[in-house]
Amino acid sequence: MTRVQGWAKRKDRHPVSIDATVHRSDGTKADVTLTNFSDEGCRIEADEVFRIGERVQIAIPRMGHVKAQVRWSHPGSAGAKFLIESDF
Repeated sequence: MTRVQGWAKRKDRHPVSIDATVHRSDGTKADVTLTNFSDEGCRIEADEVFRIGERVQIAIPRMGHVKAQVRWSHPGSAGAKFLIESDF
């Protein structure tokens, strides 16, 4: 695959299937499956619709709560970038 100028290389993704819970800013929760995991983010698969720019907390077994921001969204899935404390 040829990258176009200005394209930022993504971190390596790890194919996983992790059941998790997304806590939304309105107080609701969504059961999700996390896939394509990296140290910078993950893919969220769910019946929910997520808004681009939405800030969430993801409860991941054995990792605790991770703050993230939705970067892209399609019906049935979304991409989240993990945030450091100063980003949230």
